[in-house]
Amino acid sequence: MAKEVAEAIFIGDRVIIEDESAANRLFNKGWFGKVINKKLELALVEALYLMEKGDIIIKSQKGRVMDFKRFVREASKAEPRFWIRYSVYSDIRKRGYITKTALKYGADFRVYERGTTPGQEHAKWVLFAVKEGEMFDWRKFAAMMRVAHSVRKKLLIGILDDEGDITYYEIKWIRP
Repeated sequence: MAKEVAEAIFIGDRVIIEDESAANRLFNKGWFGKVINKKLELALVEALYLMEKGDIIIKSQKGRVMDFKRFVREASKAEPRFWIRYSVYSDIRKRGYITKTALKYGADFRVYERGTTPGQEHAKWVLFAVKEGEMFDWRKFAAMMRVAHSVRKKLLIGILDDEGDITYYEIKWIRP
C-alpha cells in the first residue's frame, strides 16, 4: 500500500495543508499542527519533520516544490533559531513524545508524556531549545523557571551540541 503524501504550502511562518482529509489524517496521526477552518496549520519545525518523514511535500506560494535545503534556508529567514529548534523538536519526537509549540507560554515547546493525548491531558514539560555554548545569564534561567512554574510544568532544556546530539536536562523547584 502506497504512503499518502499530502501537499502543503509554505506561507510566511506557517505551512498550510488545505486538503481536509489529509489535514485530519496528519493531525490525528501524531497531533501535528492545529486544524483551523478544515485546514491544517503546521509550525515550520513540524512541517520539516513531516517532510523528512515523507508525509508531505512543501511548495512555495508560486507552486514550486521545495527541497530540504531550500526549506531550511527559507524557514531560517522567518525564524533565526530555526535549526536549533528543529533539531531539538525532531529528536524528542523521534523519542516518542508528542511535542507542540509553546509560544503563548514563552517557551519553544510543550512536551507530553508518552501515551497522553493533548487536549485531554496537560503537557508535562515546557522545553527550551539551546545551542551548546549559547550564553544566558541567571535572569534568563530564572525566567525559564518562572514560565514553567507558572503553567505547572517541569522545565526541560534541550541542548544541541556541535556534533548534532541533544542532551536534555529537567529542572524543577524544590523546597528545602
